[in-house]
Amino acid sequence: MTSYLSGMPIWASALFIAGFIYSISFIANPAKQAALNAGMTPASARNVQFGIFGFYLLYLAYASILALTGVFATNSIPPKVMVLTSIPLTILLFAIVGNTKLFKRLLRSITLESLISLHVFRVLGVFFILLYFYHLLPRDFALSAGIGDILTALFALPVARMVAKRKPGSLFVAYAWNVFGALDIITLLVIAIINARNAIITGEPGSPEMINFPFMWFPAFAPATILFLHASIFRKLRQVATR
Repeated sequence: MTSYLSGMPIWASALFIAGFIYSISFIANPAKQAALNAGMTPASARNVQFGIFGFYLLYLAYASILALTGVFATNSIPPKVMVLTSIPLTILLFAIVGNTKLFKRLLRSITLESLISLHVFRVLGVFFILLYFYHLLPRDFALSAGIGDILTALFALPVARMVAKRKPGSLFVAYAWNVFGALDIITLLVIAIINARNAIITGEPGSPEMINFPFMWFPAFAPATILFLHASIFRKLRQVATR
């Protein structure tokens, strides 16, 4: 029977799962503070926080079921993991969530530095490097994805600190950092599609660990969520610049 579990050591997969779930709570917490800043009651603010956390847990459960049953295993362009998870999530976030009154209210109330510092969770990109170390991802894909995420994460706090202290040029630095972080994800998507195309031509798996549990959480969650966060920062930068 074909297994769709990762070839990584159990300790690495367990650490990844724990870190990923923590990153979801890390994203949800500032939303709670933004709700409080917007004048919402503590109970309503907690509902916002738990709503985000609960949604993503259900979403990852859905994606995991698809992965463990082999739905993502067929080579296609775009990859099935994108068609069935990241693309629908992108549509949901950009076309629906980003246009709701609640989101706009939270965006007005959250601080720019909070949005930027959120990206510390992208230190999880170190797992791309680890997957390459265990010969489970192609070198170019792993290094591009891992190094880009790690750099974005490492610079998130210094950039957020500059913005919080309103240092000269801080908004320009924030804009440049945001462009870099967004381009990193877009580049990764291009590489993933190229790998999928090559896999169809050769008949070999493109990036097999990206369709196996639990590391298929990367393509299912990261592109849509991270690009939405970057888009939110661009919107917040416009708000700050017009004050």
